[in-house]
Amino acid sequence: MKYEDIAVDYFADSDSTKRSLTHPAVGDTKEKVTDFNSQLKNPYKDSYVWIRGEQLDMKGMLDALVGRENVMRS
Repeated sequence: MKYEDIAVDYFADSDSTKRSLTHPAVGDTKEKVTDFNSQLKNPYKDSYVWIRGEQLDMKGMLDALVGRENVMRS
């Protein structure tokens, strides 16, 4: 916000209608960014959970096959 104040003073002769982040019509930019950030979802977390589930399924299948082999040998 301070950067925009300096830039508007220098490049736009202190014309407040040239502001893009702190213009009164824009509203509270910090609140909008915070709200948008809270709505984002981490795709890596979903991928991790899915891949981990697949690995556990494969481990379960392998354990079942090993158990079947042990029963057949007995």
